[in-house]
Amino acid sequence: MKPALYIHIPFCAQKCAYCDFASWAGREPVWEAYFHALKEEMRPWMEISGGKFYSVFVGGGTPSLVPAERIAEILRGVSAGEVTLEANPGTLTPEKLEIYRQAGVNRLSMGVQSFDDGLLKTLGRIHTARQAEEAFFMAREAGFDNLNLDLMYALPGQTQEAWEGTLEQAAALGPEHISAYSLILEEGTPMAAWATPQPDEDVNRMQRTATAFLKEKGYARYEISNYARPGRECRHNLVYWRRGDYIGVGCAAHSLYQGRRFANPDSLGAYLAGARRTEDAILTEEDVLEERLMLGLRTAEGVPRGWIRENAQTRRMVREGLAVFEKDRFFLTEKGMEVQDAVVLALLQ
Repeated sequence: MKPALYIHIPFCAQKCAYCDFASWAGREPVWEAYFHALKEEMRPWMEISGGKFYSVFVGGGTPSLVPAERIAEILRGVSAGEVTLEANPGTLTPEKLEIYRQAGVNRLSMGVQSFDDGLLKTLGRIHTARQAEEAFFMAREAGFDNLNLDLMYALPGQTQEAWEGTLEQAAALGPEHISAYSLILEEGTPMAAWATPQPDEDVNRMQRTATAFLKEKGYARYEISNYARPGRECRHNLVYWRRGDYIGVGCAAHSLYQGRRFANPDSLGAYLAGARRTEDAILTEEDVLEERLMLGLRTAEGVPRGWIRENAQTRRMVREGLAVFEKDRFFLTEKGMEVQDAVVLALLQ
């Protein structure tokens, strides 16, 4: 199978209060140099793959901030069954959407996060709830029939009612895919300096609400934070969770290819100066097992039964309703997914 391709665009209109990704605002003067470096880094991978990849994901940052012609240029000669572009609703226009379509983008992942304007302001988002809806309809009119909406819960000041309202508005639009992520207060972010985490029981309640509500609306939970209509699961992200080969290009991009993990520097200056693959490691059998369990047990399909010893500990997990042995698979229940890290740690020990 061909590897997947991830392309990182680290530029934003402004940095969100919760974000610790490698992304920067106000770097327009280096856009040209960055895209030149991207093309150079992609060149050998294009030769190896013949330009054909299993999937492509253009992420960031805010890829939809930069001129759409730059996205088209970087995708020239690239083909894949699924080509996703991350977009902020406040940066989309009909003209940009048409260029994306012509460039081969066939899936948009829109960072909506909330349909509550007050919470959007708290997060530091540049769009309003109304703009998110307008951008969704704009994408439909442009011919996109595979749309994802990113949502966030457990936000500072967010009530259960507000979360339910966001879910209702998202589902009413009828996207093919919805991602629902719990806010994590990452050290060093502005929000971490002043926000108080929501109690675990409230976070779990919001997650259960999302799962039950979206199931009722026809979205199956196929990974801890991801829900899709039948056949609309994100192919690219499934590569990550199944530990398939993928190539990451751009500042801070990570790769897994032919048993090696490697990554580019997360410094924009270092990347522009030519630094590549500053982290490079061959994985041991123990590394591979740990990754397979950690990633595979995030998904509804779980892992092959043969990877898991059936012993007193795993039987207790089944008894407590955390996991299931079924035919040739071992997977976590919704209750088990709430404590996935602890389950995986116990299995590794």
